[in-house]
Amino acid sequence: MSLLSTLAGDLKRHRASQALRAMPALATYRFGVWCRKQPTPVRQLSGVVYRAALLASETVSGIYLDSATEVGDDLHLIHAGGINIHPASRIGDRVGLMHGVTLAADARGAPVLGDDVFIGANATVYGPVTVGEGASVAANSLVLTDVPPNHMAIGVPAKMVPQFGKKKPKAEAAAGAA
Repeated sequence: MSLLSTLAGDLKRHRASQALRAMPALATYRFGVWCRKQPTPVRQLSGVVYRAALLASETVSGIYLDSATEVGDDLHLIHAGGINIHPASRIGDRVGLMHGVTLAADARGAPVLGDDVFIGANATVYGPVTVGEGASVAANSLVLTDVPPNHMAIGVPAKMVPQFGKKKPKAEAAAGAA
């Protein structure tokens, strides 16, 4: 997908939820990813522009999202402000992050969010934690251990609760059919 078509998708998704304040951070992230793929002279020059844009977008939107972060399709930053994502984090497809979310690394590693994950306002996921496909993290929770697919992490420190009525993750559904 091209840079412009990806940005158009981001704009469409965020306009629908009135979350346009997230667009500077997403546009800067997408530009930074594009810069990394360019040949050396272009990468060096565009990298200078990217670093200035990253500082400006963080100031405007309150979101730190470095181009080194692996982000899947359809990231939705629902309410901008106070979102801090460690560059070593990995984010799956169709992930929603509310305001105040922190994905923080420690000496052991950084968080990995599966597909279709939702993280509530002011929640923190700390260290080499995997949040499974279809899982949620409740607002104001502190996640220090893995969250199984289709579970909700609630509290400080977070406890895991199954989410009833959720579809089974693709891998689990395929194993059950075999």
